[in-house]
Amino acid sequence: MQVFIGIEASPLLSELPDFEQFLQSAAPPLLVHENIYIYNDQQTADVASGLLSEADLHEENHQLIKTEGTAGEDFYDYGFHSGVDVFLFTNDLSAFRFTGGSEVQSEMALLQLEEHLVFKTAEGIYFTIDHYTDLVLGIVKAYGVKVEFLDLDK
Repeated sequence: MQVFIGIEASPLLSELPDFEQFLQSAAPPLLVHENIYIYNDQQTADVASGLLSEADLHEENHQLIKTEGTAGEDFYDYGFHSGVDVFLFTNDLSAFRFTGGSEVQSEMALLQLEEHLVFKTAEGIYFTIDHYTDLVLGIVKAYGVKVEFLDLDK
């Protein structure tokens, strides 16, 4: 998984092609998805955010994780596809992985958790909505398995 910064611009930016061209030359994004400019370094993201703020076109900053795996039921509320790439908005998500318990019990817990998962990575990391943390802990406890929650700020 890789961490990126998404700078969300007002939809009005598309009506200002000269400013949009200036923004992309002054702070070249790695990728643009709709009105989100994606950067892999904080300094360039800060330049873009500042320019958009000065023009009153800045909406929000997002921490994004680029990953691979399988989308869950709530994926499109917390992530998006851009070409072959998958990005998750980490601001409202928790991530965990199984660290103990039998394989059968872990699979049973996953069946119970499935409707609450936003995304499952190829590396076995599960993303859920942040406010489901207590629910996840209750389900895994009931099945006698253990999980470790990961720090998404790193």
